[in-house]
Amino acid sequence: MLTPPVFLLLAGLQIAVGALVCACSQSWTLLLWPSTIGSVLCAFFMSSQSDSDLVDAKRAGAAIALIVFLALAPPLGFAYTSWRFPRASSNDLAQFAGRHVDLEATVEAVLPLKSGGQARFICSAQSVRLTKRQFGWRNTDRKCEGQTLLVIRRGSPFIDKLNRKSHFKCACAVTSVDELAKRGKGGYAIYLKRIGINSISYFDCRQKGLVLDERLERATTFTLAETISESVESLRSRLISVHIQNLGQKVGSLLTAMVLGEKAVGLDPELLADFRNVGLSHVLAASGFNLTVVTFSAHWVCRALCVPALATNGVSFAMMIVFVLFAGNSSSVVRASLMCALAIFCSCLGRRVHIAGLLGATLLISVVVDPLSVADPGFQLSYVAVSGIIFVVAPVATYLEAVVERRWLRWSLDCLFTVLVAQACVLPLQLFYFKQIGLLFLPANLLASLVVTPVTVAGFTSSLLVLLTALCPFGTALSQPFLCLAALLDWLAAIALNLLVYVVVSLSSCRWALITVPPVAVWQVLLYYLGLVLFSVVLIKQLEKTSKSK
Repeated sequence: MLTPPVFLLLAGLQIAVGALVCACSQSWTLLLWPSTIGSVLCAFFMSSQSDSDLVDAKRAGAAIALIVFLALAPPLGFAYTSWRFPRASSNDLAQFAGRHVDLEATVEAVLPLKSGGQARFICSAQSVRLTKRQFGWRNTDRKCEGQTLLVIRRGSPFIDKLNRKSHFKCACAVTSVDELAKRGKGGYAIYLKRIGINSISYFDCRQKGLVLDERLERATTFTLAETISESVESLRSRLISVHIQNLGQKVGSLLTAMVLGEKAVGLDPELLADFRNVGLSHVLAASGFNLTVVTFSAHWVCRALCVPALATNGVSFAMMIVFVLFAGNSSSVVRASLMCALAIFCSCLGRRVHIAGLLGATLLISVVVDPLSVADPGFQLSYVAVSGIIFVVAPVATYLEAVVERRWLRWSLDCLFTVLVAQACVLPLQLFYFKQIGLLFLPANLLASLVVTPVTVAGFTSSLLVLLTALCPFGTALSQPFLCLAALLDWLAAIALNLLVYVVVSLSSCRWALITVPPVAVWQVLLYYLGLVLFSVVLIKQLEKTSKSK
């Protein structure tokens, strides 16, 4: 039945698809498919209503209006994304793409080292020097603007000379971000454009860079955002060191990755490969599921202590903010944080929460704030998996509650079906982006579902205790009990983590644990999802009829 929350989610999906078409292809003709499919789905959902609901003219007119709106939603998303699409100015450094220049710029941010051994700096370009020998122009400095990604090999001594706010000049080769899309890196190109980067500058290691001005960083010149960022980075480093000190490098890094995010700490490459082979790479990063566990755990504890509802919502919101600050702004975390924030807001107003409506509202907010975020694979995987759990797993759970009497069996079937549905929803996207799939995802994810929740609660609580010792003016004697309790919680989390690592390594050692597939076309992905939606609707109707007959 097409309820208002379901329609909100369908509208959000249609607008997001239009934004995706604009971000990836800039072609209006492709909008015909989502407009047609959206209208068909809307009519299909309405067909589940009784005939008496559609007899009067007002209801029929409203149904036609909804179908037309869903047909126009993709063009609306396309037009909005095209309006918001970041474009390089006429004086941007990207105009010198394909040339070697002497670049003068200022470092704005230092990015973490990549596995390939390249150092990356976000720099603000100021001027370039073009030589007569190369371009037929006189030696002159030309003013330019825009941000560029400066890439330097790790072995270059120039890396150690650069830090944040360094003003420098160096020889480099400039390429446009649009060239990445031509080399099959369209997702990375869109990510760089989202943060305002339209060019990439590769440092010429045969030349020597020159630092013109070493600007010392002072807290008095920081903006509020920079001050918060610096404080969070300092506290994150302290948390990482405490977890690794308590559990060792391997297990401590794994716990830190699950609580603070994979980017916060370097993981063992072999262990990372084992998790990917069995389809558990999502466990190694702080995700929306971890945030949901933290928020609901805080809510449950407050309710158990008979804390008033308003204070309970405030504590839950505060724990959510702390998690987001340390875990980062990945697509899954942003999606879960928006959903939790809307749920808390509705709870404060005393309104009933519908999970489909929350997901639809979150999707619309994400597209409005950052329309290019829909091109992020993590964004697509997160929303698709949650949509499947909402629309398929929830009705199946209701059916099992009516036909299965034993609670442990019903809970086991719920876990099994949740893993299967989530995997079925993300399967085409995994094949499209990564061209591989782990065949042992079912036992691995079933075990992970038992491990992730207690590990997240223990690791986050331990991190909070360490934060208390860092932020509060305790003496060494007073802070020691908190550190001992944090070490105990880390030790308890390590028991479950060691079991998970043992099972993952054992499953990954199987030769047939991972298979690689040929490239998957976009039309195949669309056809798969259309068939999955139709099959799910038919299955849910059949389950409802069976449960009513019993």
